[in-house]
Amino acid sequence: MIRITREYLERLTTVDFSRVLALAATLMLDGREVLIGVARYVLEADGHACEFALVVADAWQGRGIGRRMMEKLIALARNRGLQRIYGDVLSTNSRMLDFCRRLGFNLGRNPNDATVTRVALVLA
Repeated sequence: MIRITREYLERLTTVDFSRVLALAATLMLDGREVLIGVARYVLEADGHACEFALVVADAWQGRGIGRRMMEKLIALARNRGLQRIYGDVLSTNSRMLDFCRRLGFNLGRNPNDATVTRVALVLA
């Protein structure tokens, strides 16, 4: 288990804000702060789209944490004026694909890898 220190959280969340936005979900467990999720996006070079990543610790999945983090990430991308947010999901990860569908993402083929599904949401 990773020890959550201020330095560790700063390393995860201190980013180049002109290109990257990161959110961290933590909670207090047995008197210690524990990291249970991270959501981030990285702006594409064209400045119109961003790629997202989302990780929620196994023990905390299915509790709405990922949904709340993604809704916030999407809202922040919209507020920034981005037109599209997308990500790549393993085609065998049916839970994540269903999750993305429920958030309104369209699912399509990844042009570079048939084992990965490209999920995309139009923001503008």
